Amino acid sequence: MSRSIAQLCVGLALILVAPPAFAAPEEAGPRSAPSSAAKPIPKKTGPAKHAHKDSKAAPGKTKIPPIKAPAGKPAQPSAAAQPVPVEAPQTKPADDKGAAAKPVETKAAPHFASLRAEKVNLRSGPNEDFPIQWVFMRRGLPVEIVASFDIWRKVHTFDGTEGWVHQQMLTGRRSVLITGEIRNLHRDPDPASGVVAQLEPGVVAAMSRCNPSWCELKAGGYKGWLKRDELWGLEPDEVVQ
Repeated sequence: MSRSIAQLCVGLALILVAPPAFAAPEEAGPRSAPSSAAKPIPKKTGPAKHAHKDSKAAPGKTKIPPIKAPAGKPAQPSAAAQPVPVEAPQTKPADDKGAAAKPVETKAAPHFASLRAEKVNLRSGPNEDFPIQWVFMRRGLPVEIVASFDIWRKVHTFDGTEGWVHQQMLTGRRSVLITGEIRNLHRDPDPASGVVAQLEPGVVAAMSRCNPSWCELKAGGYKGWLKRDELWGLEPDEVVQ
């Protein structure tokens, strides 16, 4: 009897001391450490704002487009020959043309024309044997014809450059050069009329017609009127219809 009681006491002691054989059930769903990428993205409120100051136009005002002249002088010096004053002969006969070599130009000098090509050689005399003094790089540039010899024309530019060019490099299509300062191209031949564009000095504009006070021009896709004293490319009192 006493042995049975001792065995029962040992069994109860083992049950009380031993750890449980099962774990407590975990909470529903896995647990994870908070991530910075999982933070909520703040929502923007109100309309988007643009910081560019030019995106807003002043009420009641219209922007006038400026028309700029290309950089550099109208006449560019040739790398092969620098400008050197050379007296051109006035009575040099044509090489093999004889009496058939007559100037195509019928107008008496001086009068205005325009450069036909993008690249025109300006020579010191009326023949290809004379050296190139300058190379014009402006198609449509107005020039004044001051003398003629055979198929060659002596031309004068706004900045005072002179030389001889082949008559095929010239055209009777008229153009003018904007001079002085920035000029307002008006809608009508009236200083009170609206301004359609502003032309910088050095801009070459095509000329449609001229009266004693105003000229109708086209430049940069804009058409309007400019005062005669604000441009170069006309003889005094010349009227173009």
